[in-house]
Amino acid sequence: MRVVTLLLAFTAMLATLASANEQRVTSPDGRLTLVVSDTAGLRYRVELDGKPLLADSVLGLAFADGTTLGPSAKITTTKTTARNATWDNPFGQRRTVPDRFRELRIELREAGTPVRTFALVARAYDEGVAFRYDLPEASGLGEFTLQRELTEFRFPADHRSWVGDESACAENTYRERKLSAIPQQGRGNQPFRSVLPLLVETPAAYVAVAESDLLDWAGLFLTGTGGNAVRAELAPREDKRGAVVGRVPMVSPWRVLMVGRTAGDLVTSDLVATLATPSRIADTSWIKPGVSAWDAWWTGVNSSQPQFTGLQARGDNRSHREYIDFASEMGWPYQLVDWFWYQNMTNERKNLFSRPNNPSGDFTKSTPDIDVPSLVDYARSKNVRLFVWGHSLDLQTAGVDETFAYLASIGVAGVKIDFINSDSQEAAQWCVRTLEAAARHHLMVDFHGTYKPTGLARTYPNFVTQEGVLGNEYNKLGGNRADARHTLILPFTRGLLGPMDFTPGGFLNRTPSTFKTTFPAQVMGTRARQLAMTVVYRSPLLVLCDSPANYRGQPGVEFFRGLPTVWDESVVLSAEIDKHVVIARRSGDRWYLAAMNGDAPATLDVRLDFLRSQSGNWSLREFADGDDPAAPETVVETTRELGKARNLSIHLQGGGGYAAVIAPY
Repeated sequence: MRVVTLLLAFTAMLATLASANEQRVTSPDGRLTLVVSDTAGLRYRVELDGKPLLADSVLGLAFADGTTLGPSAKITTTKTTARNATWDNPFGQRRTVPDRFRELRIELREAGTPVRTFALVARAYDEGVAFRYDLPEASGLGEFTLQRELTEFRFPADHRSWVGDESACAENTYRERKLSAIPQQGRGNQPFRSVLPLLVETPAAYVAVAESDLLDWAGLFLTGTGGNAVRAELAPREDKRGAVVGRVPMVSPWRVLMVGRTAGDLVTSDLVATLATPSRIADTSWIKPGVSAWDAWWTGVNSSQPQFTGLQARGDNRSHREYIDFASEMGWPYQLVDWFWYQNMTNERKNLFSRPNNPSGDFTKSTPDIDVPSLVDYARSKNVRLFVWGHSLDLQTAGVDETFAYLASIGVAGVKIDFINSDSQEAAQWCVRTLEAAARHHLMVDFHGTYKPTGLARTYPNFVTQEGVLGNEYNKLGGNRADARHTLILPFTRGLLGPMDFTPGGFLNRTPSTFKTTFPAQVMGTRARQLAMTVVYRSPLLVLCDSPANYRGQPGVEFFRGLPTVWDESVVLSAEIDKHVVIARRSGDRWYLAAMNGDAPATLDVRLDFLRSQSGNWSLREFADGDDPAAPETVVETTRELGKARNLSIHLQGGGGYAAVIAPY
């Protein structure tokens, strides 16, 4: 009898003694293959269309008791599974996300006294490959301390790459280097710790190295070797006990290789989120994405607090009501009350693991100039809800659950939690516990001063955005680091990993030659570029940085009215790293189109093939750069009928941008 069963997810298991010393798993489209070998210790390589994409690379783990898994490992049995499904993401860049892969689980035996068993789980997707270490109870490791991860990413040649600088909170630039030029030595006699992702340009494809599902492990960095390889470097524990302390059974995060034929193929990838643990929050109906006004900290000036400027600027009852009023006028659902609102606040010189102040921060006591419960009530009367800032150390000292219970009781919508400043296992554990506690009290969370995304926003959808990016605030911090090159590199690097609270929307726009660090804060590049960032950079909670005084009545501000922050569909129309990116994102029946370029002016001709209804007519409302390169605040706004046209020519000034809304009529 022949039985054919059609399933969205199917499992075809094979458990046999592996007579060969090489095992392969191939993507559903047959083009990507991850090969695992035990010929000379545990190794892997990756092939694209049968040709090497990554060369033989070491796998392994080294423990404090002298146990090392990998160098003498032998494959014993294998099991294959496959999946062809989708998952629903109401908080991302596409509502329906493919989850289509083939998986190979490899059981391994490490020779020695005693013999150890462990496993490697490998997956191949059409858009990349991933693997993770599995330490079962049968391994005999019991309670363990992991000192090092031996994983390598070895490329066949010395390719061009974009490498994250070192940073305790992923606020870094990405420098172009040859692989061999990636440093080996970092700060304080420590190995160089490059913030992920690493983007590598090979002749056949672009490869981005990332990680996913970091829940109870040390965060992954990369360090150079002086050759074509980089190797894993785990964040050390805060208590100096190696990198990871645990008890079997336990799994590592996924080590991810995102693969795209072009750089643009990577830009809207959801692979990091897809590999993460699915949502642990059953009811997400209370999680509401949207645009938020900020407060006076960004501009660095507050007329009713003139004694505090620059980095010490802060809001008060008067200024917060001004921002709330503007949010209400624009139809934005949120306003953010940033630091200096509660008594005994810890400042930026301490992080989550510092010694607490005495007395420590008290979230139940507002400062004399800010009455948060009153502001919550005022905002509610304007159909606006508040996010409030909190130092992670103050939150931990006061009690996470107790503080969240209080904030929820007065009607706060969410919390911006700052200065974690660590990728350690303890930091990852703390973030998980904090998100769980926030969910119990129906609070949304925006982590700042934190590590790069690892898919945690899928596991906890109340994690509505995060920093972990060198964002717009660096325009006021000096060093001119948030320039056209950096902001264009982000979609191809940091933007691949997940949401980022870049806080776009600066309206004091300057050219590189006229820009200066001053207050109120300026931004480099054109105003249309700041508009484009709100579409190119994804963030379910979109915090717009500038003040009501700088927005009200200004050219371009109407683009922010009714602006979605989550999307049903996303398409890259054209992209070249260091040159330009053009993205279209759909919300309902409207498309939002955005373009950014580098320092040189550009004219881009793009096809609008994403407009599926070829017989339909469409209107275009566009916000474009002006003709004068010396006038970056100029925005040319036009509305016209596209009709059935499917071609669009976009002119960008150097450091320019373009934003448009395409709607049917």
